[in-house]
Amino acid sequence: MRIGSDRVHLVGVGGAGMSALARLLHGIGADLTGSDVQSNGVMDELRAEGIRIWSGRRPEGISGENGYVIRSAAVPESDPEVVECVRRGFTALLYAEAVGRLSEGKKTAAIGGTHGKTTTTAMTVAALRGAGVDPSHLIGGEVPELGGNGYGGRDDVAVVEACEFNRSFHSLRPFAAAILNLDHDHFDCYPSWQDLHDAFGGYLAQVRPGGTVLVEETVPDRIVEEACRTVRVLRVGSGLFADVRALDVSEELGRYSFVPMVDGRRLPRLQLALPGRFQVSNSLFALGLADALGVDLEGACEGLAGFAGVRRRFEVHHGPKGGVLVNDYAHHPAELGVVLRAARKRFPGLPLLAVFQPHQHQRTRRLLDEFAEALSAADRVLIAPIYGARESDAEKASVSHLDLVAAVRARGTRCDDAGGLEGLAERIAATRRAPEVVLVLGAGDIDGVVEPLEHLL
Repeated sequence: MRIGSDRVHLVGVGGAGMSALARLLHGIGADLTGSDVQSNGVMDELRAEGIRIWSGRRPEGISGENGYVIRSAAVPESDPEVVECVRRGFTALLYAEAVGRLSEGKKTAAIGGTHGKTTTTAMTVAALRGAGVDPSHLIGGEVPELGGNGYGGRDDVAVVEACEFNRSFHSLRPFAAAILNLDHDHFDCYPSWQDLHDAFGGYLAQVRPGGTVLVEETVPDRIVEEACRTVRVLRVGSGLFADVRALDVSEELGRYSFVPMVDGRRLPRLQLALPGRFQVSNSLFALGLADALGVDLEGACEGLAGFAGVRRRFEVHHGPKGGVLVNDYAHHPAELGVVLRAARKRFPGLPLLAVFQPHQHQRTRRLLDEFAEALSAADRVLIAPIYGARESDAEKASVSHLDLVAAVRARGTRCDDAGGLEGLAERIAATRRAPEVVLVLGAGDIDGVVEPLEHLL
């Protein structure tokens, strides 16, 4: 797929993944257009970057022949723009298929796992840049210092986030692949642990012969068995026999430094700017992937040391009245736990007010006790109504955010109904007891309260 010189049209360009792909394709020189049903801020940004974007369906606006039309999963094959492109001889691809073809055309590192994919993908890009490499990237979050969620680099290297939802990561053909961790999350895709394990095994089986696989040390051996036959496998963790590990770890106000060991090589001490013990593991994966791609590891350490983070991943805001707010995408009990532990380290002695919007009724119902246990680590909790996505009416009726309120209270932590998002910023500010640190948590639309709330703290 030589899309650097090809004609490409993107249908559904306003979404997170498709907008990232637009930035990458534009950066490597594709003759690019895009559309979506309704205009949004992302599309305005793409226009400002020089990409021709329109809103609505305008098949008459399609030009060129024998290119590619790429659609998001929400766009049907019968879409009039897709039909017009096919009539002109364009090859029709889903987003995941297009990313898969891109991964074949470059020396690609893919980052998979239940938690930490976005931050680790961004860290890997930062490490490669520190080593003097200019990679293309697709990241599931906004990273302003890296050029946004997508970027087309000048070198023949790419870094992509490998999403397990609907097994889309099976389309990839990476040279190096990582599994950061495994946890049950997408119950609609993977009803059982066996389903989840099979899916991740299939992802590793796509790694090119002669490549490298990095897996967290507790990932079951059976998942890597297929990959072991043709690739190098490195275990990442804290165990004595881990191939990639951290030595002499120290911490100050939630920020960690350590000496990385990568496949027997001792690197200079690395001081991370990002808070949280989990960032040590994320950075080890970034260094292991940098090693797999054959770059200068000392330069990679310098790139990691200067990395400031991803939007909505422990993003700290300071209000004009001295209040502190942490905005984080955490939407799984394991993620909530690490964010609250990081906040305890980062703000020692200060009380924590967690404001959480659950994401998906099925996830909330299946993991209700785990959510309650994680949230009970805060001093006070507010829970907003569940943000539903891809769910039936029966599933929506099976659980309420009030069930989670009751479960947190049962563990002895003060917990209240946050109410709807409208006016929530004002309600939080009015009831906050200085010097409480406010944590706004969730993967839905709760981040919309962050900006108004920041101005009130």
